[in-house]
Formats: sequence, C-alpha cells, structure tokens
Amino acid sequence: MTTSTAPDSTVPDPSAATDVHPEIHPTVDDSTNASLTSTPASAPTAPATRPQRTMSILALGLGIASFFFAQTVVVPLAAVILGVFGLRDEPSGRSLSIWGIVLAIVATFGWVVVVVAGALISLPFLLLAAF
Repeated sequence: MTTSTAPDSTVPDPSAATDVHPEIHPTVDDSTNASLTSTPASAPTAPATRPQRTMSILALGLGIASFFFAQTVVVPLAAVILGVFGLRDEPSGRSLSIWGIVLAIVATFGWVVVVVAGALISLPFLLLAAF
C-alpha cells in the first residue's frame, strides 16, 4: 500500500492565509473602477426623429373628403395618388394610405351608383313626359 505525500486539496493551508483588512488595504480603488465602467456624461446622441407620414395623412383626409366631393373626381384622384406615394415612400403610414385609397374608391363608386340609380329612377318619368 502506497501513501501519497501530496496535501489534501480540501484542507486549507494555514501558511497561505494572510490577515488583510479591506478597510486598511483596499484591493481596488473605487474611483478608478467607477471611471472605467461609466460612460461620459457629454456623449453626443442622435436626435429622435419621428416617422414621416405626411402623404399618408393627406391621403386619408382626402379620402374622407371624397364622400362630399367625389363628383369632382379631383379629390378622389388626389387621394389615390397620395395614397400610392405614401405606400411607396412612408412605411410607417401604410395603414393611413390604404384607408385613404379605399375611402376614395368607395366614395367615387358610391357617387357613380347614386347617379346611375337616379337615372334609372327618372328614366320612366322622362319617357312618360315625352308622350
């Protein structure tokens, strides 16, 4: 049977222990540690920019106005054009552009339906008046 002379690793070596008081001998200087981890106070930051949605908002506004001015064809056409440009150039205003286009198209076809219905209703009376 052989015995080893290596010391057991679980038993602490009493000669390695030193009596160091952290109050008297600090191991890390707090002022240098704080300066290493902090960022400079005057670091330049980029200004926060808001997404551009001008064409999309105009398309929505003209789409709503199309219900009153659809017979002019100019307002719905402008709403559709601005809506398409808004879809292309302004990803943050996508839903506004889509609503502007849809409202302009619905208003335009709504006026077409009103005109056709009016013509169909008045046609018999015009024919009876002619005889």
